[in-house]
Amino acid sequence: MTTKRDIVLQVEDLQTTFFTRAGEFKAVGGISFYVREGETFGLVGESACGKTVTGLSLLRLLPEPAGRIVGGKITLDGIDILKLSKKQMREVRGKRISMILQDPMTSLNPVYTVGDQIGESVRLHQGLRDDMVEDEVISALRLLRIPAPEQRLRDYPFQLSGGMRQRVVGSIAMSCRPRLLIADEPTTALDATIQAQYIALFKDIQKQTDVAIIFITHDFGVVANICDRVAVMYAGKIVETASTSTIFKRSKHPYTSALIRSVPRLDRKDDQLYSIEGQPPSLLNLPPGCRFAPRCPDVMDICLKEQPPVVEISEGHSVSCWKEKK
Repeated sequence: MTTKRDIVLQVEDLQTTFFTRAGEFKAVGGISFYVREGETFGLVGESACGKTVTGLSLLRLLPEPAGRIVGGKITLDGIDILKLSKKQMREVRGKRISMILQDPMTSLNPVYTVGDQIGESVRLHQGLRDDMVEDEVISALRLLRIPAPEQRLRDYPFQLSGGMRQRVVGSIAMSCRPRLLIADEPTTALDATIQAQYIALFKDIQKQTDVAIIFITHDFGVVANICDRVAVMYAGKIVETASTSTIFKRSKHPYTSALIRSVPRLDRKDDQLYSIEGQPPSLLNLPPGCRFAPRCPDVMDICLKEQPPVVEISEGHSVSCWKEKK
């Protein structure tokens, strides 16, 4: 009999707001989820639904003073990171939790070599002597399957291809073997072949290190290939959480079903691709009821008036929808 793996990250009622001249921009409106070691947890939704802000909140890298975590709790390996000082958080960030951002070219400094940029994290968190740092940098490059790492560490970012730069960013994130890795749409800028290779690489790294991964994406095709469980976000809220197989076979929220229908399929011919009518609501002026109600084909009167509660349909499968509550 196998036992469940330890929970690395527990997020409870996380609320992140940007205070602007136009008003309070409620980017994350009270979400809860957990991630176990060795698990890939997908965070899926349209652009501007709060996925990236959730990742930045977990790292406490919100642009201050406008961006603030105004409520909730984030527990990483038993540590409430919202109670840590900025100095303590710098010791955690990069060592216990790290992040791969969307665009590697803007993540990397063009005037420093690959070796210098990976070595910065190694020096900070591992306290190694200079003669030992290079060995760790080469090891990090090898982990991401970068060929000829002894030569590549002396290259500058502009000398590398887009796929290779993405692997370098991954090497920086994994250089100190973190417990949790947040990957923010790391395959978006890659072509289909390189994307498949990168996903396979993620799986291999996870087998080697047992790292927990939060994979942020809008692509359900990527979700099917890499994620164990999925949370679907809409307008700052998680509307459905389940295992990947359950999401594809028995999704319950109309938004989840609509996203899956939007994925092109090779096994059928469609004259026109499916699209979700309308636009997400403004996070400056949210509707009183369900945030998806104005676009929902199954909308009821109560949907326009009250926010639906989270209903657990089965073990590990929860949904926020009045249709399931009734």
